[in-house]
Amino acid sequence: MCDDAITLMTPLQRNLDVFRARLGAPANADVLLRRFMSAGFECAVLAIDGMTDAKTVAEHVIEPCEQLPESAGRDVPEEERAAFLLAHAVSVLPAKMKDRVDELIADALSGQCVLLCDGCASAAVLDTRGFEKRGVSRPEAEQVVLGPHESFTESLRTNITLLRRIVQREELTTEFVSCGGAMKTRCALLYLRGTADAAVADCIRGRLEACDYDFALTTGEVEQLIEEHPLSIIPQFAHTERPDRAASFLAEGQVVVLTEGSPAALGGPCTLWHQLHTPDDSSMRWQYGTFLRVVRTLGVLAHLLLPGAYIAVLRFHPQMLSPMLLTSVYETGARVPIPVYLEALLMLLAFDLINEASLRAPGTMGNALGIVSGLILGQSAVSADIVSPLLLIVIAASGLGGFCVPSYALSIGLKLAQLLLLTAGAVGGLYLMGMTCVCLLAALCSMQTFGVPLTAPVAPDRPHNRDLIVRAPLKTQKARAFFAKHRL
Repeated sequence: MCDDAITLMTPLQRNLDVFRARLGAPANADVLLRRFMSAGFECAVLAIDGMTDAKTVAEHVIEPCEQLPESAGRDVPEEERAAFLLAHAVSVLPAKMKDRVDELIADALSGQCVLLCDGCASAAVLDTRGFEKRGVSRPEAEQVVLGPHESFTESLRTNITLLRRIVQREELTTEFVSCGGAMKTRCALLYLRGTADAAVADCIRGRLEACDYDFALTTGEVEQLIEEHPLSIIPQFAHTERPDRAASFLAEGQVVVLTEGSPAALGGPCTLWHQLHTPDDSSMRWQYGTFLRVVRTLGVLAHLLLPGAYIAVLRFHPQMLSPMLLTSVYETGARVPIPVYLEALLMLLAFDLINEASLRAPGTMGNALGIVSGLILGQSAVSADIVSPLLLIVIAASGLGGFCVPSYALSIGLKLAQLLLLTAGAVGGLYLMGMTCVCLLAALCSMQTFGVPLTAPVAPDRPHNRDLIVRAPLKTQKARAFFAKHRL
């Protein structure tokens, strides 16, 4: 049997030769092959050391099979031997029969063991995964005051269990899909039958299966391979590390994508509003949630528009400022040796540099680094007449507004839009800034993700709950999202 075989053959030795050749055994010390006799015929178990639970394989697969008497398999047809062992000896759940070599190797590499029998052209795949994994911990990026404090882990099965513990519905469906080319990544699609649109689930499943990129290892890479607008600066999927938020996606009719080895979930189809909401909004009373959303919206607008508006007013519309404020700005600006646009750009980049350094610094050092760097750089820059004090206040206020964005991916996209509006304000004043905003909004309104407009249900208008910026009382919010198959 040659190495490019697609399906198993009946002689056990030839099948084992194929697996040894494909996995590089015996040079590859991680490959475990154990041959033994069961019910009068020869069998073998294939597994990967460290990925599978050796105790489970020994106690629930090999030992029960070896204890079957020779007469037990006398009347069993050769092609049904593996199924016979599953029915009468093996006590591992779940188990399934497969005959494709590529699928069997992928299953073995994922931590499952493969049970082969001589004369049988199919093998039993047994879930004996036992690799080390991180336990459930607190969320890092989506911390809340009220609500659960659990986050996803790197184990796909653990993440599915966390979701099923919240969504205890018989309609909750889990489908496993292999994504990628040479290095397959195991993904899971979860959705509620009858609530999620089947066409959306089929579309996401088809895009995952069609991915041929070799190394789609994380949720972020999977997202890039299945999104519709790769040039967009706005994310087209909702990211979350919280099982409770992923459960809310399912309840609204979205499809949740989980990836093996990644502690995050994708929710789609997604609108812009999903990325501006937080779990705290729903956990609090509607008045508190509305107030927080208004503050968050003002912060996002300040982050986007404040630096560009400052440059535009100072260069093209000074009459909008009071004479006393304008005099103060000109007095401090006269000592600064660089143009105001370059001054603002350098301060924004310095702010981003401090933010990135504080994120990458280990442990509690990051918080101290961000605070100390901001104080030292800001005070030193003003004292050395490199930047004006008012500009430093504008940049600081804009940076605080950026921290109000709940989604980290969205905050990076808004940062790019902020730089674009800053340049527009420096070149053409408020008029060019307004035209740039109109173009950005037009592009945003034209985008769709799996047939759902990114700015809906506002543009275009769709039936929806009053739960966008202003939250209505929870008792009045009984409708599912507009993109769900059936709305209550």
